[in-house]
Amino acid sequence: MFKVKYGDDYLTDYVKFTKIERGVASENTLTTEENSSDGVEIVNVKRGPKEIPMSFHVIDGLDVNFVRRKLAQILSSTANKRLNFSDEPNYYYNAILTGKLEYTDDGFEADGSFTLFVSDGAAHRTDRVTLNSTNSGGSSGTITKNADGSVRIKVINNGTKPAYPRIDITNNQENGYLSLAHVSGGFAMGKIAEADGKNVQKSEQLYDSNTDSSFSKFKDATGTANPQNSGLGTNGTISFQSDGLRFATQGTMSATQFAGGGMKVMTLPADSNRHIGAANLYSHFNLFAWAGAMGQTGILQILFTDINDKLVAGYGITKSDMSGNSAKCSFWVGGNTPKEYTSFGFETNNAEKNQKYPNNMFNSS
Repeated sequence: MFKVKYGDDYLTDYVKFTKIERGVASENTLTTEENSSDGVEIVNVKRGPKEIPMSFHVIDGLDVNFVRRKLAQILSSTANKRLNFSDEPNYYYNAILTGKLEYTDDGFEADGSFTLFVSDGAAHRTDRVTLNSTNSGGSSGTITKNADGSVRIKVINNGTKPAYPRIDITNNQENGYLSLAHVSGGFAMGKIAEADGKNVQKSEQLYDSNTDSSFSKFKDATGTANPQNSGLGTNGTISFQSDGLRFATQGTMSATQFAGGGMKVMTLPADSNRHIGAANLYSHFNLFAWAGAMGQTGILQILFTDINDKLVAGYGITKSDMSGNSAKCSFWVGGNTPKEYTSFGFETNNAEKNQKYPNNMFNSS
């Protein structure tokens, strides 16, 4: 059923409209000035108001006097009211009565007419047209992501008057700066040089042997004292042999040392802020500790030091058992009170089948 609503009231509760002239568009008023050539130049175009004449017949069975007073009450407004037609559910007009409300009755039936004046001459849309990635490229416009990360938005206005878009932005990652630019102006918010205005920590990888397969960044530290135990000699050599670093030459020991060996060192590179050193650090090493025969001894260490070669922390595998296959893994902390933090024992086999105590951590697999 066709309905007409004016303000908060439905006119079609009282009358049946026999004619409504909504027209196509309001008239334009042109401002012109003389041109040096033929004709004139258009200086300004102004949309004029429009009128909507409406004729009606009072619904049969209703009291014509009651309807007369009801229409007068609804239409006698000193301000615009919204005018809605049910066949245009998403549009409304801002309208007010102009001229006389014609009303003719014989006591039982009545007919009449009135004209509503639309001061801005336009129909206004009530629903919102959305342009997003799903309907991009359709009648509403396009959204295109550029190679530099910016986004170009082309909005197509299918109406008859200028429209002002509402732009909703959802960031898929942290973003402390937004900028919108248009031919007639722009808007920017945030700080372009900083993600969010405050410093935060992030994890960075400082070294990965996958990009240094021969461990070339580790240099011999021959003669440098062992940071964890000065009784360990360091003037031997460690070298890369096909699959990793291995003990190469034992070197010599001083009178106060009890084992000979070599040592390699690498200075961790600076992070992205050009800072060397970290308050929090983790690293993964693949250590292979397998005695080829009972009674073999040895020690493997991974140590972290400060800029003065003072121990910060480290761990190592020590086998001093000269008859059996027992070894232990120890964890050390340095600083002002260096000590062994904890340790656990294991068997230095290669986790072969049927081992009573298989070496689950430091085997060749």
